[in-house]
Amino acid sequence: MSICDSSHCTSCMACYNACIKNCININVTEYGNLEPLINKDICISCNLCSLCCPVNIKVSRNSSIEAYACWSLNSDERKTSSSGGIASIFYAHFIKNKNGTCYGCSYDDNLQLVYSRATTLDEIIKFKTSKYTFSYTGKIFREIEKDLKNSLHIVFVGTPCQVAGLKKYLKKDYENLLTIDLICHGMPPQKYLDEYIELLNLNEKPNKLTFRGSLDFYFSLYKDEKILYSKKSQEDLFFRAFLEGLFYNENCYSCQYANSERVGDITIGDFWGLGKELPFNHETTNGVSVVLINNNKGKEYFKEIKSKIFYEQRPISEAIAGNDQLQHPSKKHINYDKFLKLYSEKGLKEALEKALL
Repeated sequence: MSICDSSHCTSCMACYNACIKNCININVTEYGNLEPLINKDICISCNLCSLCCPVNIKVSRNSSIEAYACWSLNSDERKTSSSGGIASIFYAHFIKNKNGTCYGCSYDDNLQLVYSRATTLDEIIKFKTSKYTFSYTGKIFREIEKDLKNSLHIVFVGTPCQVAGLKKYLKKDYENLLTIDLICHGMPPQKYLDEYIELLNLNEKPNKLTFRGSLDFYFSLYKDEKILYSKKSQEDLFFRAFLEGLFYNENCYSCQYANSERVGDITIGDFWGLGKELPFNHETTNGVSVVLINNNKGKEYFKEIKSKIFYEQRPISEAIAGNDQLQHPSKKHINYDKFLKLYSEKGLKEALEKALL
């Protein structure tokens, strides 16, 4: 039994965390989407799952009150991060200055993108750079709630649908929680990544993957620090399919969060279109983050990191104009249906090659 309309389910896992009987099973569909389903045999009809679902009950959102172009003043940090390295600055600030705890996602040794908890500077390194596949939250919301109730300061960085899921699960605002939502294009299922790596038939099993960072816009696979495979985005089928919107989760194409009304206290991403509305007289070679301040809490936390970053206030309209996903969801590739049909009949390799002609 489904908890919400499956075509709009984001697999945020709020329901999975909320179920006191642990009677929600996660079904993997033919196309790799994760679908929470209720086991009616042990369900007690408490309705907690439905009541915390952001599809069923919308989370409140805010228009941004300030916008900034930013980057880390640490040149090494900036070069090895996506955009300007602002997420890393927030993570480090919470650990060094607030005795805090950080929650973010990273690829594990099996290249599964999962959420985890970090309390040291060494542990937050794994959260760096963009990851262009679906990130599995599992039951991390339960850990966050426990930390919040123990009065720890928490920063959570995730896609808007995951931030919405966390907020609906928690049911209340915590002053010691900072939520940062990402400007998200959409998320390909983990299943496609797993199958694609198998198709590459590498001599060694990779345990590290990057899309951005020091090798920016390259799909790169490593065994420890040894590069096993690396291709530019437009030369790699997986990366190209991501950039062209070929194979996101179905709900991503109708995403309710892909607009200027934001669920997080702060929004971050690349500052595309910087300088088009007003001149920007600084170098941008190593990436620039857009930071949108969405409420007073976000404004106060942003003040706390200003000594660690370059920042210049910019028109909110400039940030919105430069990022399509602050205006509307990603559009389906013209061959989206063809891809699904070929994938079902012929497998991933042929589906990618023929759909991306």
